[in-house]
Amino acid sequence: MARATSTRPESTRRRQRWPDGYDPENTRKSLIASALELFEKRGFDRTSVQEIADRARLTKGAFYHHFESKDDLLRHIQEEYLEAQLAAIQKIEADSDDPKVRVAELIRFSLTSVAEYRAHVTIFYQERRNLTADLFAEVTRKRGVVESAFAGMIADGVTRGVFRADVDPRIATFGLVGMCAWAYQWLNVGGPLSVDEVARQFSAMVLEGLSA
Repeated sequence: MARATSTRPESTRRRQRWPDGYDPENTRKSLIASALELFEKRGFDRTSVQEIADRARLTKGAFYHHFESKDDLLRHIQEEYLEAQLAAIQKIEADSDDPKVRVAELIRFSLTSVAEYRAHVTIFYQERRNLTADLFAEVTRKRGVVESAFAGMIADGVTRGVFRADVDPRIATFGLVGMCAWAYQWLNVGGPLSVDEVARQFSAMVLEGLSA
C-alpha cells in the first residue's frame, strides 16, 4: 500500500519533533541507513528486522511505525534509487535536445549515481528477487519507465539521423544500462580516474558506435 507523503517542505518536516523529542524523519533515515549497510554486506535474507533496529539504535516498534515489513523497506530502497534516476532523466531532457549530449549526460549521471548510491545499486541488482509479487511489479514498472526513457533518447537520435539507422534502440539501451550499472562492482571513487573521466571514456565508446 502506498504511503501518503507530506506536501510540506523537506526542511520543515526534518525540524518536526514530537513532544517527547521523537524525530520521525531522522528515525526513518536511520532505519534506511541501517538496512542499506546490512543488506549490502549480509544480504536481505540473512538480515532480520531486529538487527536493522539494533544497528539504528531503535526498537522494532519504531521500525513498524515507518515500514509495514522488511519487504516494504526493500521496496522503498529500490524506489528511492529509481526515482533519483527518473528525476535526472527529466532534467537531462529539459536541458538539451541534442541526442549526443543527452546520451553523454545519461552515462555521466548513471556512473555518478553508482558512486553516490552504491549500496542502493548493489541491493537493487542483488535483492529484487526477494520482493513479493505486488511490490516487485511496482519496482519493475518504474524500471521500465527508466529504460523507456533511455531508449526514447536513442530512438530520437536515430530518427533525426544523428545515430545509425541500423541501431535497435532497445538493444542499445540494454547495453548502455548494463555497462553503467555493472560499474558498482569495480568503480573506485578514490582511484586514479575520476567518475567524470570514466564517464567521458564510456561516452566516447558509446557515441562512436552510435554515430551515423
